[in-house]
Amino acid sequence: MSVVESVTEDQFKGGAGGHKRPGTRRIARELALRLLFQKDLEGGTPEMTALTFENSFSPEVDEENGLEVAADDFRRAWPLARELFFGVAGNLEELDEAISAAASNWSLGRMSPVDRGLIRLAYYEMLYREDIPPKVSLNEALEIAKSYGDDDSSSFINGVLDRLMRAVEASRPDKCGEGTCE
Repeated sequence: MSVVESVTEDQFKGGAGGHKRPGTRRIARELALRLLFQKDLEGGTPEMTALTFENSFSPEVDEENGLEVAADDFRRAWPLARELFFGVAGNLEELDEAISAAASNWSLGRMSPVDRGLIRLAYYEMLYREDIPPKVSLNEALEIAKSYGDDDSSSFINGVLDRLMRAVEASRPDKCGEGTCE
């Protein structure tokens, strides 16, 4: 079973244990992470990765091989997942340069593919999705890391993204206009 397929039905459908059903943005982020993971391991163009992923895992294509995502949820989340994936892929050099600087004593190649993908995804959101507060991107990465990462993922991702978030926030003009908020 590949990592792409390893999510449980409960994680996506919110079935057992009274878990809340994840929202469209969460599903999109998880799909984008899976796309980044697949691209990381297989190489190829982003376009081919997205096409292969959709043709292999869309619940509309093959329910038996789907990702345990309801077809309606997949349809709603897929456009955002693609946007996030292609955004990361299109800005990879810039993202990786900043991530490398923020991840002291860790090269990108030393990071697990899941941690690297989550950091890239959240940092992309911080830089290019002004409709999403940077803290939300950080928190979402940490929540997803609980399902996909290892025992140390959350603390590692938090440390790197916190440094990146501070830099992003420092570079944006504050909402008060002239830095005189009280």
